[in-house]
Amino acid sequence: MNWEAIGAIGEIIGALAVFCTLVYLASQIKQNTKAVQSSALDSTRNTISNARQSIYENDDVAQVYIKDLASPDELSDLERVKFRLILHNLLLSESHIFAQTKFSDLLTSEWSAQKTIIKRVLGSPGGQWFWGNFRGEFDQDFGTEISKIMK
Repeated sequence: MNWEAIGAIGEIIGALAVFCTLVYLASQIKQNTKAVQSSALDSTRNTISNARQSIYENDDVAQVYIKDLASPDELSDLERVKFRLILHNLLLSESHIFAQTKFSDLLTSEWSAQKTIIKRVLGSPGGQWFWGNFRGEFDQDFGTEISKIMK
């Protein structure tokens, strides 16, 4: 066997090693992508659950929420502040889901499922009052998306 044959065998072995390394890296990237998507989904569900939990765990907060969704003009100043903060937290949660869908490859079905909730909340008299007065406190892209949903 001469040196040229040994060199050719070495090049073939090197090429195979590079190929195996690329296959391994591709599988690792795929696993990492799935992990990131799973983490984003978990994060969005926790965010919205925490916002809702503040309502159902406290009867006073739930009363303010129910009352102001129906008739925001009947609230005291304190109740109106509470309602504003409740809706702000809820919509920040929705904004988080929107951003996760946009930036971390969260399934679009997760965002689509939230549209019904947004329509129900912002379609109420209290929701319209809130969005009319405080829409500027949210990201412009999210605001544009909300406008599309509410049409």
